Amino acid sequence: MSLRGSRALLLVIVIVSIVFAASMQSSSALRPMPEEPSGARNLDAGLSLYEQAKEVMALWMEKLPSGPSSGGGGH
Repeated sequence: MSLRGSRALLLVIVIVSIVFAASMQSSSALRPMPEEPSGARNLDAGLSLYEQAKEVMALWMEKLPSGPSSGGGGH
């Protein structure tokens, strides 16, 4: 086998290995979620999670500096 052919074969092996490794890591996200003991999802929990996220975002927005920028390089 020539040098060019062996390099091409090595490149194909590396690419296939990367694709295989990437597909193995994402397979855990494809599993279905387990059923809750009651058999139905609690919609109140989702609403409270939304409200918590909304409060956190509001706190983050309050911490942002207001007013004109300090100027200088890149502004």
